[in-house]
Amino acid sequence: MNRIIFLLIIFCVDINSTEYFNDKARGITSGDFLNLDISPRVLALGGVQTSIVDDASSIILNPAGLIEINNFSIFLSRTRYVADINYNFMSYAQRISYDSVIAVSAFNDDIGNLEYTDINQNILGNFSPSNTVIGVGYSRGITEFSDRETDVSIGVGYKYIRSKIYNTDNATAFDLGINVYKFTYIPYKLSFSVQNLGSGLRYDQESVPLPMKFRIGSVIYPFPSILFGIDFVWPNNDNYYINLGSELNIKGGENFFFSLRGGFNTLRVRNSLGGFSFGFGVLIKFLSIDYAFASMGELGNTSLISISFDFPLKEPVFDREEKSIYRKYRSLK
Repeated sequence: MNRIIFLLIIFCVDINSTEYFNDKARGITSGDFLNLDISPRVLALGGVQTSIVDDASSIILNPAGLIEINNFSIFLSRTRYVADINYNFMSYAQRISYDSVIAVSAFNDDIGNLEYTDINQNILGNFSPSNTVIGVGYSRGITEFSDRETDVSIGVGYKYIRSKIYNTDNATAFDLGINVYKFTYIPYKLSFSVQNLGSGLRYDQESVPLPMKFRIGSVIYPFPSILFGIDFVWPNNDNYYINLGSELNIKGGENFFFSLRGGFNTLRVRNSLGGFSFGFGVLIKFLSIDYAFASMGELGNTSLISISFDFPLKEPVFDREEKSIYRKYRSLK
């Protein structure tokens, strides 16, 4: 496993480069909309995502997590962001065999109308920036690395990006992920992912790189109803930062759960954009409704809501009797 992670890092970035991965690299990347939160559960957990995600949103957050889907999953979210910006995300994931899952996704935003001016501040008209991202993903369990207490999954996602400010350009990017599941007395997951590995966007003369990130994360379940998660993140346009989050699940009856979440994001603290976030979720059989709220400092507040459907029932991987990521494929015919 260590060899695989090392090869991915070598493939993804020149380790001798000093241009990226430090505070002097701020502002050198394009496509910042790729950093927006699309999952209220992740936002509420302070941005912890690498080992947390287990539904169709995994296609964007860590494609290796798609393997946890029972049969199929639908995820829909809408975000009210700062400065009257809104954006939407939707994804669908389908198990196709006992050890593999495929997924598709779509993202679009609404920034509104902006004034177009020349160098002398003369108003020449209006323009409407917008961004669209179409994705496909695939996750597979690696049976060669699985035993009684350990499972391993890998995942890959592809993104087609169309971005418009005043001019328009297209780009492609890949996401890669690895999850290691430990079904011990105190279960936990270890994860690695790289996001937005691909070509840059060129709105005028020069192509500008996408905001690539390396993530190493873990989540531990000291009790069945409580989890603690952490992500270490290395973006190519800033110094590394840490996300911390915790979730409490309260059972209210058969197939009914209520979740309380809280998190802390050190990047937002460093940039004076708050840092704490909160949220809750309700799970009723196959239906999940999640909400999150976070302060963005002087910019205002952001809130995110999502609805997801997981059929036949959403069953977290560590709650399964068979203690495995592998699932018998249930045809809908």
